This record gives sequence, C-alpha cells and structure tokens, in this order.
Amino acid sequence: MNKNKEIKINELETKLWSAADQLRGNISSEEYMYIIIGILFIKQMSDIYDNAKKILISKGQENGIKDKDYLSEYNCNFIVPEKASWKYISSFASKNNIGEILDNAFHEIEKYNSELKGLFDKNYSREYLDQMKLGKVVSIFENSDLSEYGEDIIGRTYEYFLGEFFIKQGQKGGEFYTPKSIVSLMVNIINPTDGKLYDPCCGTGGMFVQTRQHLIENNINSDNLLIYGQEYQNKTWKLSRINLLLQGFQNDNVRLGHESADTFSNDLHKDLKVNYILANPPFNLKAWGLQGLEDDKRWKWGNPPPNNGNYAWLSLIVDKLDKDGKAAVVLANGSLTSSTKDEILIRKNFLNENLISSIIMLPDKLFYTTGIPACIWIFDKNKNNNNVLFIDASELGTLIEGSKKNKELDNDIILKITKTYQDFEKNIPVNENGYAKSVSLDEITEKEFSLLPGAYIDIKEDEKRSESEIKSELKKNILELEILFKESKELESKLKESIKKMNIN
Repeated sequence: MNKNKEIKINELETKLWSAADQLRGNISSEEYMYIIIGILFIKQMSDIYDNAKKILISKGQENGIKDKDYLSEYNCNFIVPEKASWKYISSFASKNNIGEILDNAFHEIEKYNSELKGLFDKNYSREYLDQMKLGKVVSIFENSDLSEYGEDIIGRTYEYFLGEFFIKQGQKGGEFYTPKSIVSLMVNIINPTDGKLYDPCCGTGGMFVQTRQHLIENNINSDNLLIYGQEYQNKTWKLSRINLLLQGFQNDNVRLGHESADTFSNDLHKDLKVNYILANPPFNLKAWGLQGLEDDKRWKWGNPPPNNGNYAWLSLIVDKLDKDGKAAVVLANGSLTSSTKDEILIRKNFLNENLISSIIMLPDKLFYTTGIPACIWIFDKNKNNNNVLFIDASELGTLIEGSKKNKELDNDIILKITKTYQDFEKNIPVNENGYAKSVSLDEITEKEFSLLPGAYIDIKEDEKRSESEIKSELKKNILELEILFKESKELESKLKESIKKMNIN
C-alpha cells in the first residue's frame, strides 16, 4: 500500500475510534456504526463536490457547479446544496439541534439527487441520541478531506467496525468484508475491462469499487463496465447504492435491483449472463434455502446439500457466466475437500466440463472477522487447456504495519501470483515446489476430485527430509510423549491422594 494512503487510513481509524467512543452507551455497536457511516457519507460527498466546484470555478465554468455532466468530469456525480455542505453542518456541531441539521441535509441531497431518494437514514434527531455527543462526532471529522483518501472509505469503515467491535462483542454485524488485497488479486487475475460485472452478495460494493480503481490505475475507461449486484441485508444494500455513486460510478451503469433480496429465492437478475463475477459469499451458510428450489435450473451440476451453501453459491455463479465468462470466488478451504456425495458430484462435473481454471490457497489472518482459512476458486468458461492450476499462497502473507494479528498480500505477492496465472493461461508449464503446479484432470481424478493444493504441489527441496531424519524426529517425539505420559500418571496419582485427604463421602 502507498505510504501516504496508509498514513491516511491509520488517521481515519483513529478518528473512527474516537467517534465510536463518543457514542458508546445506550446504543449498540451496529447502530453507532450506521450513524458514523451516514456522517462520513455527507462529509465525503461535500469534500468531493467542493473540490470539483473549485476546479470548475478556476476554469471560469461557474455554471457547471449545478450540472452533473460538468461535475462528472472531476469524479463527482452528485450535487451538494448549501444546507448539506460540511461547512454549513459543522457550524452547528456545538448546538443541540445538530441532529435536525443532519436530517435536513440528507433531505436536501435527496431533493437534488433523485437516484439517492430513500437511501439515507434521516433519524439523527431521535430522542435517545445525545445531540451534544453527536456534535462531537461531527467535529472529529472537521479537518479531514475525505476526497483525498483514494480508498473505499465506507468499505474500510465497515471493515473497521466489524473487526474492532462486532466480533469482540459476539455480534455478527453483517457478513465478512473482503480485504482490499484479496480483491486486488481477484481483479488482477480475471481482469474485468468492459462488459458486465456481477456480484451476487455485493455488500457495500467493495468488489466494484476496487475494480474501478484498478481500471483507472491502468488507464482503462471504467464507464465501459456495467455493474450488476444483489444484496440480502436492506441497510447494506442502501449503503452500496450510495457508496458506488460516491466512488464515481455513473448511475446508469449500476444495476443493484429495485430492492434488497435473497439471491437464491428471489434472483433480481434471473436471466442475466455476464462476462465477469467477483464474489465473497458467506462461508458455510447452513440454512441457505434449498427447500422449494430442488428443481432449480441453476443446479445443473447436481443439487447442493441443504445444510451448507458453499456449492449453491458456486453453482449459481457459474450458471450466471456467459460462454466466455470468468469468475473469482472466495470460500472457506473446506469447500476444496468437502466429502458429501452431493458436493463431490458437483466438483466432479465442474472438472469434467473444464470449468475450474485455478485454486489459490490464501494465508491465514487476512480477514478481520473470521479465522477460517480461505481460498479463491477461479472459473473460466473459455479455457485453452484441460489442466487446473494449484497455487499455495498460504505462507505468503505479511503482517499489516501496526497490526499484530492481521495480514495482507503485498503488491509483489499479488504480481507474482498474477504472473503465475498468466503463464498458465499461455500454456507455459508451471511446477514450482512449495508454491504452484499445473495438474491434469486424470491426476485430480486419482485423488477423488480433491482440490486441496497440498495434494498436488511438491514440497520445497530444502524442506524434504531423508528417511533417517524422519525416523530420528519420530524417535524424539516418542521420547517426549513417554515423558509426558509419565508426568500425567504422577499428577493423576497426586490428585487422587489429595481428593482422599479431603475425606468427602
């Protein structure tokens, strides 16, 4: 990550902690997250609009400050009226009507931007929300220019609250947020450029935001990509719609459906076929809803088991791809070796139809919200070979600066994995001990369709041990076990003696 951006994100997290600190008390973590996110929305919109306005005025185009066609040239697709500007709002930060000012600001934004109507939570003046504390939250962000962060601020805020509060308190707080480095890797591999991009469980829209950033960094027109998504949680669906507009997407290019809905039982894009899919579905979803969908056409590779949604997501995703489509899907490692007959059949049929292009095993500790080891499934409906590329990146994570527990894939690792995949696509043989190998269907069939990279990738030469070394290690372990057994017996004897002395009938 760029050093300046890293510093700014650290600054943001410090401010988020301070903001949460102000609101703790009689409202839940989830509620104050949405309060803070709403304030960040209006702050970032105001900053982006002010910057675009300054440029237009400097060019003698004052008439363009109320024209979205002019504004969009400077990454601003909305109008922020005077009474919704941060300058106006922050002037009331110490007043006891700050909640009313914020509510009115959201009404004003919706009035000038019809595509945002009904998406904001306009309830900042509610009775039990301490107005002085709310004003202090506004003041915390007073001197921050959120247009400069170059990040998905709302996504990062969502991720931060998930990691810092909900998980520690046992609250779910939404589904797993996909860390930036994982999305960067997925985007680099399937390389969405133009056409249709879909996410069946899009959350706050992070996959789309990072795809757009990737295109901009590579001087590719992001407006050539049509965005399709669906989200089950209503509040999160609203966040994603606001967030995508805030991040520079043209409203006409975004199709998230007319409401939040369950993708399995109420697919809002039923007959859609797309060029690209990026997805991070909820891992191991138990009650995902097979009942009533047993004969669904999406299960053409076999019916998914009713008590685990992993293969339902995979089937739904592959079914959505057009004849040349590509997909990258994050799932738990358990999906690679699941042994129910339904899942083995689906995996077998995916392989026999040559749909699986690659499996990438990720390092642990990449997610804020779960310790479950994860992997990426890569699908390609237009492969030029019959092999599967296995990549073991489980040892390639680096600790995020300032963190003792969370890792990321740094840029060099992302480029290394991407190049390996591109070599595979060019039919260049891939076989690097301890890291990657291209494997034939026959070999996978011999392993009963297991997709665990470790079953195929040879270990590194320097990690190989001779038979005598293995025997010596075993002998040492056996001796240690014998000592432990002996100590255990001695402790058991002492414990029995102590119990006897207590003279309890």
